[in-house]
Amino acid sequence: MNRAGFLGAAGSTLAAATQPTLPAFTPTLRIAVVCPQSGVDAQIGRQLIGGVHAAVDYINNNRSSFDRALLYEFYDDRNTAADAVVQASFATGNPDTWATIGHLSAAATLAALPTYNSAQMPLIVPTVTDDRVTNQGYRNVFRLPTKDSDEGGLLAQYAIAGGAKAPHVMTMDADYGPVVADGFVRRASAMKVVVAETKISAAKPDFNSAVADAIVHVPDCIAFAGNVDEMGPLLPLLRERGYTGRFIASQGFFDGTTVAKYPKESDGMVVSSAVPYYPLAPTAQNDLSDYTARYGPITPVAAYGYAAVQLIYLAQRRSGATSRPLITRAISTGGAFDTVTGSYTFGANGDPFDPNCYFYAIKGGKFVYERQAHRSGFMMR
Repeated sequence: MNRAGFLGAAGSTLAAATQPTLPAFTPTLRIAVVCPQSGVDAQIGRQLIGGVHAAVDYINNNRSSFDRALLYEFYDDRNTAADAVVQASFATGNPDTWATIGHLSAAATLAALPTYNSAQMPLIVPTVTDDRVTNQGYRNVFRLPTKDSDEGGLLAQYAIAGGAKAPHVMTMDADYGPVVADGFVRRASAMKVVVAETKISAAKPDFNSAVADAIVHVPDCIAFAGNVDEMGPLLPLLRERGYTGRFIASQGFFDGTTVAKYPKESDGMVVSSAVPYYPLAPTAQNDLSDYTARYGPITPVAAYGYAAVQLIYLAQRRSGATSRPLITRAISTGGAFDTVTGSYTFGANGDPFDPNCYFYAIKGGKFVYERQAHRSGFMMR
């Protein structure tokens, strides 16, 4: 756990080592990034930092002399709730910092929200999809990826539009999955389709009973709302019990484990994802070409770190904001912001006004882009 005196080790030293050299009196915009840099999730944190670093470099190298130069500093929350609160206090304690990007888990984000709210600090949430993040009533919190309940609704819409008459959703009472399943059921109900649901205990999973429960409903499409590491064993069991219908899944199955561990059973499955298919996203090509030329292929976490920087920078540039509250207002009311992960207009609660997701079919052991949930100006199809 870092104290203010240890910021040289936790964030400021790293930030100082990578700051641009600026002429005297150059106006600046300082951003804090709070994410794990040590502990078991350090690798994911480094991906976020890489995305932030790349975006800052690109913007600074291409800005006009009238635009603010970007500065940034990192704080290590070790992806724990306790450390997140401490590091959030450090990030907000610097009066020159006007916005923060973080955190990488629901527990860490939820714990730190009151700190950002008290400091009137706009917080850009780059990867956490848990509905609770934007259900707290704070008006300074902006989430980039589609939240769980919206993902479930878009997955249901996809299934029903594809011909499902008796879809069945399966989930596990873990951190991720149940809210996706609830969103699936609600959207299907709104479309006048009845959905049966099977819930599995995470503490004592009984996959045989879960499969039996699903089969008895005679589904023509089974949707998995959860992670492949937890729910993957259902795929071969369902096939063994005679299920021959379609499999679809939430983004917890958009993982190499799905095709590596269940190559036969997953073939033909369609999985939703927050990751766009970049070859069909023309507005993102310049940024992505620069990134890949310098750093290699961009990971989803790095992409959302990059997008978070773009959002903050565009909001300040359009509005001329010179404080945290004004940055918050600019993001809230500034219209559409085009980034490498999509175009964002935020609703009152801080979620994207028109949430979207992207569907990938598994074919021959690879995820092949199929289409987006609905048409947008960001993707060509």
